[in-house]
Amino acid sequence: MILLNQKKIISLSKFRQYRTQQEKPLHNLTTPLVLISSILIIAVIGIASYQIVRGLILQQLQEKALLQVSQGSDELDRWLETRSSIIPTLANTEVVRSLKWSVIEPYLKAEIQRTQEFYKIAVSLPDGSYYNTLSGKANTTNKDRDFIQKALAGKFNISDPFISRTSGIPSVAISAPIHQSFDPASPTIGVLNGSLKVNRIGEIVNKLHYGNGSYAFALNSKGQAIIHPKPALVFTEEKPTPSFLESSDINLAAIARRMVNKEQGIELIPIDGTNKYIAYVPLKQTNWSVALVIPRENIESQLGSLNLLASLLGGLLLITAIMAWRQIQLSEKAKTQVVLLNQQQTTLQQQAQKLEQTLRELQQTQTQLIQKEKMSSLGQLVAGVAHEINNPVSFIYSNITPAHEYTQDLLRLVQLYQQYYPQPVPEIQDEEEAIELNFLMQDLPKLLTSMKGGADRIKQIVLSLRNFSRLDEAEMKAINIHEGIDSTLMILESRLKATTRHPAITVTKEYGDLPLVECYAGQLNQVLMNILVNAIDAIEEEAENGRWRLGQFSPIPQIRIHTELTTEQQIIIRIADNGCGIPETVKKQLFDPFFTTKPIGKGTGLGLSVSYQIITEQHQGKLQCISASGEGAEFVIEIPLSQQKQLAA
Repeated sequence: MILLNQKKIISLSKFRQYRTQQEKPLHNLTTPLVLISSILIIAVIGIASYQIVRGLILQQLQEKALLQVSQGSDELDRWLETRSSIIPTLANTEVVRSLKWSVIEPYLKAEIQRTQEFYKIAVSLPDGSYYNTLSGKANTTNKDRDFIQKALAGKFNISDPFISRTSGIPSVAISAPIHQSFDPASPTIGVLNGSLKVNRIGEIVNKLHYGNGSYAFALNSKGQAIIHPKPALVFTEEKPTPSFLESSDINLAAIARRMVNKEQGIELIPIDGTNKYIAYVPLKQTNWSVALVIPRENIESQLGSLNLLASLLGGLLLITAIMAWRQIQLSEKAKTQVVLLNQQQTTLQQQAQKLEQTLRELQQTQTQLIQKEKMSSLGQLVAGVAHEINNPVSFIYSNITPAHEYTQDLLRLVQLYQQYYPQPVPEIQDEEEAIELNFLMQDLPKLLTSMKGGADRIKQIVLSLRNFSRLDEAEMKAINIHEGIDSTLMILESRLKATTRHPAITVTKEYGDLPLVECYAGQLNQVLMNILVNAIDAIEEEAENGRWRLGQFSPIPQIRIHTELTTEQQIIIRIADNGCGIPETVKKQLFDPFFTTKPIGKGTGLGLSVSYQIITEQHQGKLQCISASGEGAEFVIEIPLSQQKQLAA
């Protein structure tokens, strides 16, 4: 019996030993599996974060390139607009309307000498005969020209390139109808057209570039190249070239189709055997579109720093994995190191979490910096436009008063003639009746007064643009808060007007008696812009839901702006709307980066996040939202009256 029991004990011991040996490999595999899984998770998170950051940076670089093309097309538009204003002005003069070439020719040659842009100007009659400043009366007819036909039909137009029959020079014509009288509805008696050299337009287009290897071209409404580095592709009426719409390259044909449809964008497509970016922008003055072809490396080379950072992080991850694996091997030699290995594994996971958090913070910070840079660029652009407009407007405004005085002097002189020579010769009487002298004497002062009012309006808009941009106030200084609010409202005035879906948005101002406030003016204007745009969007969303239908405008859409100074020397700005309101679930995330309820492409989710940062961090203030679903929303901005005192406290 004892021997039997001993055999049972030995068998049980061997069974336990065998079971331990079988469980040991399973235990040894657990730690490597956990390590591999952790590394894979960290790698996936790192790659995903890299792709997101890379995509955001690449998008901003593409937008920068597209902005450069837009600025170049704006320059061409301004150049064409300036030249386009000359021809209708000349066509509306008595000299040109006389159709007497002996009188018109010296007048037009003087204008050519003055403008230094048109190399010839021609007067065409309805029968196709014409005169020009180069050769006088032409021996041919130009009635077959498309731009002549459009002008005879009463339409001002800018032609596609053609070869001049007089000079043999590739040209573009700006044509305007010559009416029988000052009334635009009077019959067309001829056409005045000025010819510009195509290579002059090409000089403006070819100034567009974005690094080595980039080049620009322009297409007309039929997809034909009117400006291109390859002369064989350039279209004229006498030498038509194939339309890019019919190109065997489907990518190039698709881009041409978008350009013909007056679309704007930037895309990466294969051109000439390599991938290149092509940014395209339509012109406003004519039916052309300008494109800039940019080698891929000119844009993406700026991602080198991010790629280096990703390589360093990947190397760090690899080194960490090798070190962890070495620790596992050492732990197999000494069971006493199992606890240490677990601690190291926990540390590794914590480091991975910190790395993930660091990448998220880097992404958020980078995106906010990009947003601020965009707003800074917008401010520079607005200030530049305001400066460019201000000079000609000031010239016009300063000359209206002398013009009004000269007009009054001339009218008094005419009245004296009527008083002392009441019976003029028949020719003078006929001319008085033809020009309606009495009506002209009454209407001319009103016309000048109206022009002065228009110039005043433009000066107010320019002042609002300059106040909004605040480029000269990048540092903290004391400003008038109400001027910033009024300037922002002036910029948003077009969105406050009535539409077919809702009436005009009423803005109620309840301004308190505020002293000058110390702040960063440009940043505070950005906050006001973001909040007011959100208020307008909320009202328009209610319009989409049919709240303000025609004939049912009750209550009317409105925005209320209230300012006050508290006894604690705090400035309070309240901006409230009666739009759709904000649900409680949404309000909790309202100031989170990248959170938005707007459709894709309409909102980035950064406006209120950046605004919150500007108020709380830059101005030591508070920004809060008071709202409920369907009850409108009120944003409350609170900042100290004096930032210096606040920092000292």
